[in-house]
Amino acid sequence: MNIEIKARDLIAEGWHEGKRLGATLRRARQMEAEGVERATLLVQLEEEFPKQLIVALPRHEPAPLAEAIEAEGDEETANVTAVRRRMHEMLRMPVVQRGAIMPDACPTGQAPATIPVGGAIAAENAIIPGAHSADICCSMFATFFPANHPTTEMMDHLQKVTHFGPGGRPRGDQWTSAVLGEPVWDNPYLGGLRSRAQDFLGTQGDGNHFSYIGRVDFTDTQRAALEAAGYNDLAKSIERRDGAFNVLVTHHGSRGLGADVYKRGLKAAKKWCRENAKDIPDAAAWLPYDSPEGASYWEALQYVGRWTRENHALLHDALLRRLGQRALVQIGNEHNFVWKRGDTFLHGKGATPAWKDAEGRPLLGLIPLNMAREILLVLGADNDDYLSFCPHGAGRNRSRTATIAPYKNDDGELDPGRVKQVLDETTAGLDIRWFNGGADLSESPLGYKDATKVKAQIDQFGLAHVVGEIQPRGCIMAGEADEQPWQRARRLKRARHKAERQDAAQELDQT
Repeated sequence: MNIEIKARDLIAEGWHEGKRLGATLRRARQMEAEGVERATLLVQLEEEFPKQLIVALPRHEPAPLAEAIEAEGDEETANVTAVRRRMHEMLRMPVVQRGAIMPDACPTGQAPATIPVGGAIAAENAIIPGAHSADICCSMFATFFPANHPTTEMMDHLQKVTHFGPGGRPRGDQWTSAVLGEPVWDNPYLGGLRSRAQDFLGTQGDGNHFSYIGRVDFTDTQRAALEAAGYNDLAKSIERRDGAFNVLVTHHGSRGLGADVYKRGLKAAKKWCRENAKDIPDAAAWLPYDSPEGASYWEALQYVGRWTRENHALLHDALLRRLGQRALVQIGNEHNFVWKRGDTFLHGKGATPAWKDAEGRPLLGLIPLNMAREILLVLGADNDDYLSFCPHGAGRNRSRTATIAPYKNDDGELDPGRVKQVLDETTAGLDIRWFNGGADLSESPLGYKDATKVKAQIDQFGLAHVVGEIQPRGCIMAGEADEQPWQRARRLKRARHKAERQDAAQELDQT
């Protein structure tokens, strides 16, 4: 009778003690139970669980970083310094080959190796969930249609079809689509999420997501540039309409569906790195593409990308139906995603792809600057120095909290009069709407970098070529929801406690 194999037997055969030893032992005992002889078992086990496991470690020095950004003044310099620090942490990871930062780069998060907005990296055979972030496939989508509707009419219809704020559409008002019927739900990263996928169809979320109505008047030179680049359908449509279009542009990601996929992917990546690497920050944990976990995650990402594009298209189609119009041209691009080019996986967190497509055409991209400025239509310059990316927007130099702080009164509340004044000054002549009722000052033009400088740096660093500018007419964003009674009670309680502490401190100072 064979004696059950033990951990010490595996160690004696050359396996190392560590987190993988338990899995190795479980597999060995499974083979024993199947009647595999000990000698054969050890040979098969070596194939599945190599003895000489190479543990991946961070590099001592970061991989190269290309900077397509030029700081002016103390605030911008501090911003770029923080961005560079986080990128260098990510670039020490053994799977990361090089990185780049865009003109709109700004830090986000305090955890080590948290990739900044406007950051891009190239990784070998590895998908890093933290490098595309929770808002998987945050993206732009534009529909060009005849320019014969007043702005107010278009905005009224748009407000009725879109949905902003937390959560999905309420029961009875949910949308459906063929994308929900795809046979993907046995994927471990998508299992059980079909209802989430339906809940969030037709929604845009909050933060910097928007629906924007604009107008573009293409010049003959721009039309010729698009035709030369291979975009004949768009060029012909421009010619037929003398260059003038209304345009709906939406900006949002994969909502709760993508957030759940991200959580599962990050959990799996952290587990893989615990077992196969050492000293890897959570934000930089990866899944090898050629592993079962990595291959499944890649397939899940592709589905999330299809779902997000469909979500954009459904919102656009809903507006067009209300207007009695049809789409003349539709284009779109991701800027929070992972793209496979050969064995290299390009990760962008707020970076617009600017390489050539499979047909050799420079990619078309949309770059919004702020609600009161034009949205740029660009042809990618395929500049490999910067991983062939361009910016995804204007970016920030300060946090949302810091942006609104100067507009608060002594009680710590935003001064409504000053907020209105700022919005009136920065968005004059535009139809600006806040879906949830209250204005979000941090999403006004006040919250973003100088759009003119960002636009200039796109040209300065050779990232893309502008071939159209969609001028603003109106914009809808989530805004701030009206304060609920419980929120008001909690706020007042905190204010009261703060006042009591200040009074107590003052009394101590006087004794």
